[in-house]
Amino acid sequence: MTKTLRELVFSEIRDLVHRAISVFKPDDMASRVLGELKETRRYEAAVATEGRVGLVTVRDLLGVSQPARTRVEGIWKVTGSVSSRDLVIDAAEVMVRNNVRAMPVVEKGEVGGIISQVDLIEALCDVPALSGTPAKELMRRPVVSLDVSEKVALARRLMLERGISHIPVVEDGGLVGMVTAESIVHTFLIPISKTTTGHRVGERVARFPGLVSGIMDPHPFTVGPDASILDVACGLRDQRKGACIMTNEEKSILGILTPRELMAPLLRFREAEELPIYIVGLSDEEFFERGVAEEKVRRVVRRSLRSHPHIREVSIRIKRSQTGGSRTRYELTARVLSPDEQVVVEADGWGLTSVFDDLCNTLNKALRKSKREPERRRRFRR
Repeated sequence: MTKTLRELVFSEIRDLVHRAISVFKPDDMASRVLGELKETRRYEAAVATEGRVGLVTVRDLLGVSQPARTRVEGIWKVTGSVSSRDLVIDAAEVMVRNNVRAMPVVEKGEVGGIISQVDLIEALCDVPALSGTPAKELMRRPVVSLDVSEKVALARRLMLERGISHIPVVEDGGLVGMVTAESIVHTFLIPISKTTTGHRVGERVARFPGLVSGIMDPHPFTVGPDASILDVACGLRDQRKGACIMTNEEKSILGILTPRELMAPLLRFREAEELPIYIVGLSDEEFFERGVAEEKVRRVVRRSLRSHPHIREVSIRIKRSQTGGSRTRYELTARVLSPDEQVVVEADGWGLTSVFDDLCNTLNKALRKSKREPERRRRFRR
């Protein structure tokens, strides 16, 4: 049914929930989950135990080499849950904040389904107004890519280290395919329901041999620079792809769009809360300097909210010292706080305004650096 974006954002998710799911327990074997995901073509499966609910995903299975000997308890992530009466904007926000692609839906104490970013993207196809919004505004770049001659093992390692599930494959600089976490997992790992003669349950699989050209999708979903958000959302739905690559006429990669990037239009309706900035060490007479400093810091943090949407406050402490004469030396320490990280930077010098400028430049670099750093490499399960 055709809707405005506002109508979609403030509607309940009940009609978008995927309900035909199996719910696994932590002591189930990963091979059972693998079979379920391969059969349903879903990216994630629900896990529940003793009041805790969460997910195990295809990317989690990338770190498993013996699924019939690996229990779910070692690879699943507790995510919490949402209700079918929650609004679309609330579901989108919690997924982005928790860096997950889906959330279990709990009703009357039981997991009754899953709501995913894919489900929300399909709902965007009912919003014709998005045809006027360029997709290039949302695309992520630069894009990690692999040459057609690279090994599958390298693709798997990059996905685990960088927390990604899609890597474009190029030849002579042009896009020729896409290797995905699904293609690796479903090619090399054996689900329990598919064990055949010649395969022993628990047998160690080969260490992901071969080249990415052997398992890549040779027909990735692509759009040009003029594509709209509606074009991308409907293309992902109709072609059943997990990512869209934006290319130019020479097939060079300009950027990538996944369901996560397409959450942005939904989240724009969230009323922006004024970010609290606390500056300790300024006198009452320095009210002008305080206002200028707060605005400078706020601009830096505002630019980082797309990659750090969970920032909750910024505190700045000022220390003064005089080394003779009337000159004052300033030492500034800024702390950017969120529920799961803290960024601390420092700057010092003689002029308060110039030291604040240095602090803002250092803070901007620190936030950009923390955005690019890959996740700590996880231990691969044998």
